[in-house]
Amino acid sequence: MKDVRLRYFDALHEAAAAINSALDLGEVLATIVKATAEVSRVKGCSLMLLDDERKHLVHTASYGLSDEYLQKGAIMADRSLADALKGEPVVVSDVANDARLQYPAEAIREGIGAMLCTPLKARDRLIGVIRIYSSRKGDFSESVIELLTAIANLSVIAIQNARMYDSLKKAYQVCQRELWHLQP
Repeated sequence: MKDVRLRYFDALHEAAAAINSALDLGEVLATIVKATAEVSRVKGCSLMLLDDERKHLVHTASYGLSDEYLQKGAIMADRSLADALKGEPVVVSDVANDARLQYPAEAIREGIGAMLCTPLKARDRLIGVIRIYSSRKGDFSESVIELLTAIANLSVIAIQNARMYDSLKKAYQVCQRELWHLQP
């Protein structure tokens, strides 16, 4: 048990370090999904954000999953583990026999047996989900659910920081252009 806690602590430390070391959202999220998959000892991990219309989940970062699986089709937010969009983690113990999945055949072909999906919430607003994919059927332990929830919370901070940085950068560029035009 001590070894598991140490691995989880290392994953949280790595996620926090990624958030503090880079402002490039893609780089930060890639680090987070890789560390999450490795420490959880699962096949893969993906982070998906809701699109502007809040109808689709868009793969933003992934690790351990094939391009074919990632490009299987549009992921409808209200059809693909919609319970996670209500704010609670969702466990799929057997992808072959769970009606909540939108693409069960593709998951089986990918070698996925079980999934854990945790919401990404910024304050009280859901912005997406983070999922881990196991090659074996079965439940996830409470400690894995807690770890993924903590990583989801850190991921939201990274997303908000990157978005703020982008907004500030754009505002700075607009100010620079306006000042350039005002010069005699």
